[in-house]
Amino acid sequence: MLKSIIRKEILLNLLSYKFSIIIILSTILILVSIFVMYRDYCLALENYEILASDSAAAVIPPTPLSIFAKGLDENLCRAHEMGFGQRISASSKQQSVNDLFKLFTVPDLLYVIKVILSLCAMLFAFDMVSGEKEAGTLRQSLSGSLGRPILIAGKWIGGFISFILPFFIAVLLGTILVTLSPMVDMNAPNWAKLGLFLPSSVIYLAVFFSLGLLISCLTHRSSTSLVISLFAWTILVFLIPNLGNILARQFVEIPTVQQLELRRREIAMGAWQEVNRLELVRDRNARLARARSEGDQVTEEYRNRFDRLVTLSQSITRVSPTAAFTFLATDLMGTGMLEEGRLKNAIVKYMFASGNDEDRGRPRFSYQRTSCREVLGRGGLNNLLILVLFDLLFFAATYVAFLRYDAR
Repeated sequence: MLKSIIRKEILLNLLSYKFSIIIILSTILILVSIFVMYRDYCLALENYEILASDSAAAVIPPTPLSIFAKGLDENLCRAHEMGFGQRISASSKQQSVNDLFKLFTVPDLLYVIKVILSLCAMLFAFDMVSGEKEAGTLRQSLSGSLGRPILIAGKWIGGFISFILPFFIAVLLGTILVTLSPMVDMNAPNWAKLGLFLPSSVIYLAVFFSLGLLISCLTHRSSTSLVISLFAWTILVFLIPNLGNILARQFVEIPTVQQLELRRREIAMGAWQEVNRLELVRDRNARLARARSEGDQVTEEYRNRFDRLVTLSQSITRVSPTAAFTFLATDLMGTGMLEEGRLKNAIVKYMFASGNDEDRGRPRFSYQRTSCREVLGRGGLNNLLILVLFDLLFFAATYVAFLRYDAR
């Protein structure tokens, strides 16, 4: 009986206009996204070759996984060098790879999945129950010996299979076309990360599919279900992730970068004024060392506050499955905040271990991005469990709501 319901749902979806529109739109978006980000990756490689010619700077190549989830990869691939006062900053030679992305959102696969395909998943499921009630077919299905648990399970499985299979085909086709290029060097760790990214995407899309089906079980008209679905999608995808940082700043006060630079400049200027009045070289060196220590203390305090702000902001935004999926996907692809913090620590150790005055004997900076095991061990598994929890919660609520649904 369950197989018959699944087969029926798949056939109905294949013949519906909604299926044709959503599948064609999502397929075009996925393929165009992969192609555009592939061109951006090629530009990033050319930029890296220019920056890597400076042996005094620490720079890493872009990862081919940025084609699928760009994240912070442009910031990660900046050339860092040590300047006055042993301060590590981005090289002045660094240029933006694609200025167009400053005006518009980066159209990577991550954006297509978390925004466009999540909406498509809800549009796929918003009338699966309420629509059948309006058509009168739901009452006929339940008039026989067919049980409600089997019916709702078959609807979910059949509907989600109809939705997710074209997504896999489009991603597989785009991935094959990209990896055939000699510019893209995908090693075994990259394939493993991509292999974890795709199931995570399926779980994320299942969350919104289950939510759309839940809303359909709570309403009796397709128009009402559509409006509520769009409202819920807007809150989860846009409102909560963007409000997380604003709410976190209400609890953690943090100065701006300009205020931090002004404070460090005041410390340096005050130290130089005192140095000019000192006669002994020993006293001058001691005063400069104390000023450097005060500047480092200000910077360290800023970093601690910023880390607390980021942690609190992530905790708040994880109420939305979109935020949890974004954190998980970018960390898996090596373009997230986990990678940024790890890279900064590696650059600091490299610069201070090599010294800032003797660049001739400095070895070239080398860095290996995080592995899948490290990502899962440092918050990635928690984000994945959050997505699974959302999925189970929405499906359980759908199950209970359908058992009490009035099909008359």
